[in-house]
Amino acid sequence: MTMWFYVKTDDSPKRVGELVCDFNVFEDEHPKGKYSWVMDEGKGDEEYWQIRSKYEGLKEELTNVAIVYRVGDVVVVGEVENSFVPNLLDPLFRQYGFDSIKWIVSDPRK
Repeated sequence: MTMWFYVKTDDSPKRVGELVCDFNVFEDEHPKGKYSWVMDEGKGDEEYWQIRSKYEGLKEELTNVAIVYRVGDVVVVGEVENSFVPNLLDPLFRQYGFDSIKWIVSDPRK
């Protein structure tokens, strides 16, 4: 399943992405070394950010976690695979609260 989260906030998409990435840094918990989520600015006409996971020792092996962008008065954290959801929701709930977050689930098999 793929999920999209809509966060009602005045914070920028970059700030929301940084919040999520800062929460997801793990040392000594993975056999490949330090594991973290990093953010890169997307290349396109509109502002968006890509969050990807990486191991410290592997330069080219990055896994897409989410894209972050603004639509109206919400920041969208989209295209999130369900295995990443717990690590993504914890910092969002702590910062913005349950009432400021909505989500949509999509099953790509249908």
